[in-house]
Amino acid sequence: MIVQVAVFSFKMNGEEETWKELDAEFDRCIVDVKPHILKLQRRSERQRCALWVKKLCEPSGAGTGIAGRRNRNSYAKLLLHMLKRGVLEEPFTREPEPGMLKTLPSYMLIYFGEPNSTRIQSSSPGLPDWVMGELGKDFYVCFIQYLIHM
Repeated sequence: MIVQVAVFSFKMNGEEETWKELDAEFDRCIVDVKPHILKLQRRSERQRCALWVKKLCEPSGAGTGIAGRRNRNSYAKLLLHMLKRGVLEEPFTREPEPGMLKTLPSYMLIYFGEPNSTRIQSSSPGLPDWVMGELGKDFYVCFIQYLIHM
């Protein structure tokens, strides 16, 4: 019995460490995305990208496990890659769909490499300040209510 508990504890610590690594990778990617989104000429594109960032930041949209975090990171890396190229393509040509993110098709994974940046600095829980600026204060109130009722 003690061995089983120790193995389970080790597995949870390993999973938690993987979660932390994936979350740190995501944070770096979002920091890298910010200046590219802010440089977009059309407000509608900036808002749509901010909605995608919001979706990726929400556990209900991205998932909470390792697979969900990896999928979320793939979307974030793809968004960054497209923004660096200056061309938004599917799925970022439309607003994100409600519910969980669909698994990013494997053929899209060849489009990007590893991001390299610093960690996020934000005053709002879970979302960068610039996303809040694009979406407005009404979103912030809804987001805070969501966090309270989780």
